[in-house]
Amino acid sequence: MPFTYYPWAVFYRKSVFQEKGYEIPKTLDEFKTLGAKMKQDGLVPIAFGDKDGWPAMGTFDQLNLRINGYDFHVSLMAGKEAWNSDKVKKVFDTWAGLFDIQQPDALGRTWQEAAQALQQKKAGTYLLGSFVAQQFDASEQDDLDFFNFPEIDSTIGADAIEAPIDGFMMSKRPKNEAGAKKLLGYLGGPEAQGIAVKADPSVIATSSEADQSGYTALQKKSVEFVKSAKSIAQFMDRDTRPDFASTVMIPAIQSFIKNPKDINGLCNSIENQKKSIFTS
Repeated sequence: MPFTYYPWAVFYRKSVFQEKGYEIPKTLDEFKTLGAKMKQDGLVPIAFGDKDGWPAMGTFDQLNLRINGYDFHVSLMAGKEAWNSDKVKKVFDTWAGLFDIQQPDALGRTWQEAAQALQQKKAGTYLLGSFVAQQFDASEQDDLDFFNFPEIDSTIGADAIEAPIDGFMMSKRPKNEAGAKKLLGYLGGPEAQGIAVKADPSVIATSSEADQSGYTALQKKSVEFVKSAKSIAQFMDRDTRPDFASTVMIPAIQSFIKNPKDINGLCNSIENQKKSIFTS
């Protein structure tokens, strides 16, 4: 039963952008230029932490959606495309070109620690889900804003986003099936979702009937962000097989972060493992 959305985007503090005169980048080249300016100003351009293995999946997803498009991304996650294709290699190669403006030593840093760099105004931006707002005090919430991950290929555009949905599931054989379904019905309804988004202003309700009158500016923007998207992906570890994501992609991406030079070897290794898992 779907419960709440938490869209992924590039988050920043409005006060920092206003103070420094930064403008929202529309393309990846503009983002790189902005990153270089932030470095000159003594900021970490893009906060980054991948100690837990999954956050960096979001960076891959955003780049793949922008470089190869939503349809290819979904097919790749379904095991229908080759991970050692030129299209996937281009994603990793483009990512390697961002390392200079990403926060270094990411494998020793949790997402919460990376978020603190943004909160403390030591980092200029952070690509993450809207739950990043959980690391900001109530008094700082109005200073937090986001923009869509920039366009890379004008023929692909930037109208595909990632907005994972948290929800509740029922076991296959519950002791009280009728009661379990009734509970799910309530949890998926507007009343329960309204309680959830009030308690956590970093997420938005999936129900169109949920009360939005108390939404923060960030939540209101998130609603419009999701509504305006042409295509919505969930997240790598949800869009693909969980065993493939955990046993192959987490170590593969972390290996890439450690050494981004052997992209061919990396992609061949992923493809070989994919074949084994998806045909088992």
